[in-house]
Amino acid sequence: MDTFEYITALVAVVIGLAIADLATSLHRLLRNRERVRWDWVAPLSALLILAELFNLWWRWHGFSGTTAGQVVPYFLALILIFLAACISLPDEVPAEGVDLARHFDKNRRYFWFVYASYVALLIALISIRDLHNGLTPRDLLSRYYFDYPWLVAAYAMIFVRKRWISGIVMLASLGWLVIGLNLWGRTPDLPL
Repeated sequence: MDTFEYITALVAVVIGLAIADLATSLHRLLRNRERVRWDWVAPLSALLILAELFNLWWRWHGFSGTTAGQVVPYFLALILIFLAACISLPDEVPAEGVDLARHFDKNRRYFWFVYASYVALLIALISIRDLHNGLTPRDLLSRYYFDYPWLVAAYAMIFVRKRWISGIVMLASLGWLVIGLNLWGRTPDLPL
């Protein structure tokens, strides 16, 4: 087993656990739908994280790190995206029911901090790689013109209480992930 296969086993397990957590939480909500007060933002956060998990899994094929120093930051990113998946939807539906709007409001700061930190770490790693490969800071700004300002907005969302604003930022993020990063047309071997 080479280094890539060895690391990929762990990546697959963590991503699989995150997806399983999202699917299990969704199953519990749907099964107990009569006790669920639905809201659109919490399920949207779960969909966004699911798309991020797929993106990470799909792009992992292009990972070329072989040392602990190259792997550990991505391991941290895995932990962050796992935490974002776990917080997106409630784990249980208690007998008195669950309000998804209240769930998101209660966990909004934690969700945005963890999700923004995940994206910030990935953007930092990709930017460092690109600088190492000869790109200039100006090249990075022209290449990641959406990503750098998005980080500021995502961290600012920690302090924005209006749920609909969170929802709009999530929709924009999902749109960028699917359309801007060409999630549907991208091959899995692009460098991570």
